[in-house]
Amino acid sequence: MRRVASLLMIGVLLLTVALSPAEAERESAAGLTLGPVLPVFVGPVPISPPAIRFDEQASVHVAWFEKAGSVGAVKSVRVEKETKSVATPVQVNSDAFPPDAIHLAPGLATGADRRVFVSWSTANQTPGSLFASDLRVARSQDGGQTFEAPVQVNDDGLPISHTFEDMVAGHGSDLYVAWLDGRGKDRSGAALFFGCSKNQGETIGKNLTIDGMACPCCRPMMAVAPNGHLWVAWRKTFAGNVRDIVLAKSEDRGQTFSSPLLVHKDNWVFSACPHRGPSIGFDRFGRIYVGWYTEGTDEQPRLSIATSNDQGRTFSSPVSLHTSTTSLPDQMRMAVHPDGTVVAVWEEITGVRKRVVMRVSMDRGQHFGPLQILSADAKAEYPTVAIHGSGTVAISWTEQAWPNNRIVLQRGRLPSQQ
Repeated sequence: MRRVASLLMIGVLLLTVALSPAEAERESAAGLTLGPVLPVFVGPVPISPPAIRFDEQASVHVAWFEKAGSVGAVKSVRVEKETKSVATPVQVNSDAFPPDAIHLAPGLATGADRRVFVSWSTANQTPGSLFASDLRVARSQDGGQTFEAPVQVNDDGLPISHTFEDMVAGHGSDLYVAWLDGRGKDRSGAALFFGCSKNQGETIGKNLTIDGMACPCCRPMMAVAPNGHLWVAWRKTFAGNVRDIVLAKSEDRGQTFSSPLLVHKDNWVFSACPHRGPSIGFDRFGRIYVGWYTEGTDEQPRLSIATSNDQGRTFSSPVSLHTSTTSLPDQMRMAVHPDGTVVAVWEEITGVRKRVVMRVSMDRGQHFGPLQILSADAKAEYPTVAIHGSGTVAISWTEQAWPNNRIVLQRGRLPSQQ
């Protein structure tokens, strides 16, 4: 893996590095076969964490922000199935709509007929407004080669914050967007809001409040169940600054949502925002999988995954992913294959190193295989993961190797799909 670091340093625009066959394909102890680590972006400019999604053809779409001086850009690239190089990224935004900040990844969704959707917040320039932003979505109808002018998601016109969003494509022409909104600021710091497009992202409908007591910077996540119901997971602020994970369901394509369902009573009291949202997924049997970070009542960082077989009324006892006594876990993301295979990735932090690690469950989240280290450099951060129904897995993260920052992508295959 040291060879990867050396090759990546060759140049800012070097985007076609591949490992030798012996290094390029290795099998984890859990049976997941991993391919080469591909550089998606390499350059001496600040970048955001990446977002990744598969499209219907099992190509991977990667989106991120980058900033040169004071100018920010929204970038996206499609990595074709089986390719060993990455094409030139596409700029999603025009100069009129730069990203407001680069501390979180863009929103990203893929739909039918080669549609790709990328979202980001732009600064609201109303004088005297602090941290004010408007949320926008741009659509591509040619597989990410070009993007249309963005549409605004928030419908209030107020100079307040609209950010920390997630997107998912529903059945037919639906596109769902959930985000944290300053319209709930007088209660908990933010409300969880929702908007739906019924015309494939051309316009966004009337905004809906799901919860007025959301944690103000823990990104919500959405997933569509096999029966078409839409689910949202978020960190809710309870009385006494308890910040635990909840779910809500919509059975009518986002017109109404259920009351919040508590995943697990962690009783984590935190008077600020931890910037650590949940992950949610489904298998083809309708089982719900939720992953999250908590420090519980003893202030010990934990990464947990729990499942529900009864539509969120009850959840299994959480499975703890991080077991080391010499490092701390952070920034976990999880993806679920329709057969119930779960791939979880996160940061493992010591006094001098951040590295990206992975564990895989082959039995629907009941047990997880041994830890596998994915990154090679001293500072790897913000991993994210996606699984295609064919069994292809994609993992992406950022790395710092002075003078460059980079985004890398690693693909693999689940053993049951080989």
